[in-house]
Order: sequence, then structure tokens, then C-alpha cells
Amino acid sequence: MRTPRLGVKALIVRDGQVLMNRYIDPDGTHVFALPGGGQEHSEDQVAAMIRECREEIGARVEVHQVACLFEIMTDRRMVDGTPIPPFHQVNVAYWCGLGEGEEPGEGTEPDPGQAGTAWLPLNSLGDYTVHPVELARWLEADPSSRPMSLGVCGL
Repeated sequence: MRTPRLGVKALIVRDGQVLMNRYIDPDGTHVFALPGGGQEHSEDQVAAMIRECREEIGARVEVHQVACLFEIMTDRRMVDGTPIPPFHQVNVAYWCGLGEGEEPGEGTEPDPGQAGTAWLPLNSLGDYTVHPVELARWLEADPSSRPMSLGVCGL
């Protein structure tokens, strides 16, 4: 039996925009998701976040505090919807900042299907295909009403 995987996600907000990884579906649709990924054995969450951001956005980040938690349970790939073995990941999203002098660019090991990054305006995330959609709604909400846990989110 497989156990849930722990993932870390970077919430990098600047000038009213959030940094997202950009993916392109086979039909040409742009899909967006937070940078980050699975924590490796013997790696703490901060080290995992720093490594994942270097791999995916090519920038050093400063990890601040936990923003929210969300789970993904699916049997389909996020980008093209093809079947995969059942996948369960518990994600810890952290507020992060770019290190001094750092800007997002090409990562050292981008995700399969990743086509760079994009800054998306926080006040119109609903205009984009953001995964999970619950995270986009959370980011658009009044900060005083945001729950810590988004529960199980869909793709």
C-alpha cells in the first residue's frame, strides 16, 4: 500500500501578482500551478522548498511561514488528464520571497510539460486555469477569512 506523499509549495506574491509554473496542455490550454514538489527522505521542508524552486523556477527563495495546507488525490495527470496510478499528496504551502537579486527564469530541472513561469494577477485568478482551483479562490479571498486547510482539492 502506498502512503501519501508530502509536498511543499511556494506562494511568492509581488506587486499584486502570484508566481506560478506554466504548463501547456496538448490542446494548447495554459495551466498554472504553484512551484514546488515532493519532499525527499531526510530533507526538511525548507530544504525541499529551496531545492524545488531552484529546479522549477531557477531562483533562490527565502521560506517564511506556512500559508495553508491542501491535499491532492487523483488518478489523472494535471496537464493532459491521462490516467496515472492513484496519487495522494498532502501539500504545505509556504509564503516565500525571492532571494535578493533573484528573478524567476529557467529551472535546472523543470517539471515534465512545464513551459516556464508566469506572474498572475491575484484579483483575476479566476480568468486562468489554476490547479487546484480551490487555491485560486483562497488567494482571491479576504485574508481574514482564509482557512488554514483547503481540504482535498480536485484537478
